[in-house]
Amino acid sequence: MLEQYKYVYRGLCISFIALGLNSCETTQLEILESPNALAPSQADVDLFLNSIEIELAALVDGTQSQDNAGFSERGMEVTRILHMFGPTYDNAYLPGDFDNVYQDVYAGLLADTRAIQEPAEEAGLYTHKGIAKAIEAYAFMTLADFFGDIPFSEALQGAEFPNPNLDDDAAVYAAIETLLNDAIAEFNREEAVGATGDLFYGGDESQWIKLVNTLKLKLYIQTRLVDSGAGAKINALVTDGNLILDAVDDFQFNYSSTDANPDSRHPVFGRNFDVPADVTDYMSNYFMVLIKDSYPTGDPRTRYYFYRQSLDFTTDPNEAECVTQSAPVHFSLSDVFCDPGNGYWGRDHGDNDGIPPDGGLRTTWGVYPIGGLLDIGQGTAIPGRNIGLQGAGASPIMLSSFTNFMLAEAALTAGVTGDPRVYLEAGVRASITKVISFGEGLDYLDDVVTADDPDTEEDETRTVRDVYVPTQADIDRYVNNVLVEYDGASATGKVELVVTEYFKALFGNGIEAYNTYRRTGFPSDLQPTLLAQPGEFVNSFIYPSELVDQNSNASQKPNQAVRVFWAEGGPTLE
Repeated sequence: MLEQYKYVYRGLCISFIALGLNSCETTQLEILESPNALAPSQADVDLFLNSIEIELAALVDGTQSQDNAGFSERGMEVTRILHMFGPTYDNAYLPGDFDNVYQDVYAGLLADTRAIQEPAEEAGLYTHKGIAKAIEAYAFMTLADFFGDIPFSEALQGAEFPNPNLDDDAAVYAAIETLLNDAIAEFNREEAVGATGDLFYGGDESQWIKLVNTLKLKLYIQTRLVDSGAGAKINALVTDGNLILDAVDDFQFNYSSTDANPDSRHPVFGRNFDVPADVTDYMSNYFMVLIKDSYPTGDPRTRYYFYRQSLDFTTDPNEAECVTQSAPVHFSLSDVFCDPGNGYWGRDHGDNDGIPPDGGLRTTWGVYPIGGLLDIGQGTAIPGRNIGLQGAGASPIMLSSFTNFMLAEAALTAGVTGDPRVYLEAGVRASITKVISFGEGLDYLDDVVTADDPDTEEDETRTVRDVYVPTQADIDRYVNNVLVEYDGASATGKVELVVTEYFKALFGNGIEAYNTYRRTGFPSDLQPTLLAQPGEFVNSFIYPSELVDQNSNASQKPNQAVRVFWAEGGPTLE
């Protein structure tokens, strides 16, 4: 039923026209009514809402196809949370790379958020309307953040605007704020029946209002470089107190372990683990070092983020060509190159070497957030899909830890009330607790093991939980290290520390990492690309082919150096 409903309203061609496409020859956008598809007037509004929420998850995480990565993955790549192939920024991202997700967002998600409004209004389902408006605001914000000027005011208007003009991204942001206010107004309307089938909050309007206010916080901190009033706007939100500040209100899409009819696992899990010993993605050497070597005791999230298929890095150039090479001369002595240590095996930023036979050797995703394995020193290749949480991962779209890190930044840079040190500590603790709690779903935490991992000095028989799950003392020790560094840092150093800890919490969400890096220029120690001259950093992504090739009112950008409006005058990035 959901798959049928996913394409509701597209038979009217309204969404194709929103993209500037003047043909309706595809099967999903056929102008003739399909007997197997529902028209808006026929739709069950609850199922319609479910479809929209599933489409939101696809915007963030993409789909099972490797050719349909979501916005999060691209953001993680340019910020070194994941490996980027490169070798230059122009080579790394081509106009066709965003075609699938761009078309899905306009022709699917956004068309559906508009189409649900009328039947929901007629049925008195105002929470449904508010949810759709909130998701629409998030989608347009993401498009504007990644591309800058986008089709907005003339988009989704049917035949009236077959080639919609692009709106200035600042104007889009202003309209997004209006959308968010409209969403709150819908949540505050009286209704007989709520959105009980809501996949995020079960129709709880108070939680949706917290999300909307937190999206406003994101919007305001995003514009603090160009809006002197941003701090006052954030202070109003802080005074109101209606933000995502507790994990119970975390806005995340939860996947399941179902792998067929339909495949409901985290998309990244499926493409990496369906084939034994043949993972797809490379972890970022920079990010693995950032996490595992944080302070003398390391980061409690390390084993949850990364799973080592081998406990030893290779010395065979056929498996990693870099083992015979020296670090590039433009690398500093502190920059990781080739071997992150401790058996962690990834790639450097911009390494576009061919793929050697390392699919069962390289370090891969762990249990958080995609539902893989906790690293307890197994050092064995992924045997296939029946591991760990079997893909029952989550998409961390907006978490309480994120809110605290944003507030800490705002307190340090925009005069927002509150103690940034307190916000920082709350953010770090919320993130670590979230990640460790996520691993509680594993069925082997109470298995007896012998701790012979080279990372662990102990050599006695105990349970997985005893040996590998961080204790409260471990967490407190890490947090104390962070706070000691914070207390001794300069004003700028405090901001960088806040952002660096935010980055550590953003594994699985490259959208916020990409935005934060462009806004702050931190972390300042990101690994350089392997090439000394990789070209201009991706200040915004070039437009998808789907837009510029099919819309006569859209022209391609000169390059990826074009900044979005809120980053004008911001830091120089690499």
